[in-house]
Amino acid sequence: VATITSIQSTLVTSKYQPSTKVKAADGVYDWDCSGMAAWILRRSAPSALKTLHSSRPVARDFAQAIERAPVKKPHNGWQRIAQLADVMPGDVFAWRRPRGMPSKNTGHVGFVLDRPRPVDGMPGAWAVQIADSTSSYHQDDTRSSDPDGGFGIGTLVFLTDESGRATSYGWSGTRSEWYIVT
Repeated sequence: VATITSIQSTLVTSKYQPSTKVKAADGVYDWDCSGMAAWILRRSAPSALKTLHSSRPVARDFAQAIERAPVKKPHNGWQRIAQLADVMPGDVFAWRRPRGMPSKNTGHVGFVLDRPRPVDGMPGAWAVQIADSTSSYHQDDTRSSDPDGGFGIGTLVFLTDESGRATSYGWSGTRSEWYIVT
């Protein structure tokens, strides 16, 4: 979270792009979601990043690391959180590209910034403030007036099953018209 706060406080410009170009001293953060996640982990949790076994991990690699991680205690910098209600600021979230999605991306990855909040009138739905890099916007998104996307903060909604495990997401937070299973 400290690294994300530092990005927020120094941010001058950001652009969503597949290559990572950061000049933190100048406030420039150009990257996609996985480039952002790798850059942040390199500074805050290098041992977790190392276990991804890739010099340029993509969203799918982050999702696999979470899936392989134990629930009981951390291993190699990763611990899977069994119930969405238990995620904490600084936790990584990731999913693979859902079936049928035309995107060439392998999925999406970002960081939780605040404890999940239950959504009124939607049992099993949780609103979560997150930080990510994207070219499209979330609810209450800091990028809403930026045509280039890039680093930003917004709200997603996750739907959970009976055990509290996330099963779907709503890209536009509580304003989502549909939820995507992943």
